[in-house]
Amino acid sequence: MVVEDDELFPGGYPNTLVVPLTRDEGLAYPAFAERIDPTDGNGAEATSWALTHHVTSVSLKRVQETSSRITAGQLASLRRRIALALGL
Repeated sequence: MVVEDDELFPGGYPNTLVVPLTRDEGLAYPAFAERIDPTDGNGAEATSWALTHHVTSVSLKRVQETSSRITAGQLASLRRRIALALGL
């Protein structure tokens, strides 16, 4: 799941920041994992967990746009959890 602010890096930067999703709740450390339940608007097929303590960057060449979306509130929560995991 892309979590990067589009203002973070200059135009032409070849990577983006993401957090992985899992359906395995056992991998979801409560303070750092955001529960994503399926809704009509997000495209999720099952409850997933965004693992913010595994934030990483990936090449834009590996990213494909989908119609799946999270809410602005969920994105804000993900970013807060990333900051917590990084000790910011």
